[in-house]
Amino acid sequence: MTGNYEAWSEDSKYGLRIPSQVLQKMLNLLLENKGTETGGIMVGYYNRRYDCAIVTDFSGPPSDSKRSKNFFHRGINGLQHWINKLWQLQHRRYYLGEWHFHPFSNPSPSSIDIKQLKANAEEKSYSCPEPILFIIGGDPNTKCDYKAFVYLKGKGTIELFRGLENI
Repeated sequence: MTGNYEAWSEDSKYGLRIPSQVLQKMLNLLLENKGTETGGIMVGYYNRRYDCAIVTDFSGPPSDSKRSKNFFHRGINGLQHWINKLWQLQHRRYYLGEWHFHPFSNPSPSSIDIKQLKANAEEKSYSCPEPILFIIGGDPNTKCDYKAFVYLKGKGTIELFRGLENI
């Protein structure tokens, strides 16, 4: 079992927490994908100070996603229905951002990842001006590494560094 993942910006204004059971569920999904990039969205809520996003669940790749060993473009089929259900039934869960897997590679964002993060921040229907990107890289059978990023208007993408509750 993995531990909790927690990461913060250098100025401690933006944080991300992924509980161990959610992270383990994510890793289990990677094992099913046999070396193909995959991903989806993360949902959850913000702490009382609104400085840390807490992931309570995530989607797998929607059926209209496009993916290969070196590419992932998340589709949208079924996501809005799922988010609406979470909003009503599970105490107002929000879209927090995106996650995806770089198989047998490092968890650094590509230029495409950065452009998509910016587009998501600017998309009014997402209601998420500071979306998070969580990338898993490596071999899910042996060892994975993780990186998290947040897009800030006027500042661009910044990395969130691991906090005390490392994996």
